Amino acid sequence: MRSESRPARAQRLCWLLAASLAVTAAAHADPVPENAMKAAFVFNFTVFAEWPAEALAGGAPISLCANAGGALFASLSRLHDKVVNGHRIAVRHAGAPLRTCHVLVLERIDRERWRELRRELAGTPVLTVSDDRVIGPDGAVIAMEVMDERIVFDIDMAPARAARLTLSSKLLRLARSVQ
Repeated sequence: MRSESRPARAQRLCWLLAASLAVTAAAHADPVPENAMKAAFVFNFTVFAEWPAEALAGGAPISLCANAGGALFASLSRLHDKVVNGHRIAVRHAGAPLRTCHVLVLERIDRERWRELRRELAGTPVLTVSDDRVIGPDGAVIAMEVMDERIVFDIDMAPARAARLTLSSKLLRLARSVQ
């Protein structure tokens, strides 16, 4: 039997994730909103990322930061107190200091200050996840977008290495592209 290609695996994982969320939503008779799906992806990115020990001690909370005025904040807030690899997620507004964030979700609302944020975060172990077509390819570790009614993502290893983050090979295999 031939092994499955990367795009096929990615499509299968996205389908499984969407199907599991759809089953949950079907129980409530509501379709799964796009922002809820994106929040689920952010949760899974967190599952498959590893921070340096000095940045995330055992049992310490994972600080997930996002702009409270952004479209994703409400959906991301539902991740508060969920547990990832023994760490509770603490969702908070992306105010200063960003160096205390472990995950920073960026949206269109963050475009104007992205260059400043990038300078502030230089060398810090922060997983940047973008849901914006401008910020994504301009230095975010993970860039999400909707394509053909599916959420796909690309990974840029240069900012991941600069942030001293380790991304699971499982996550890398599911990405549309890895640079």
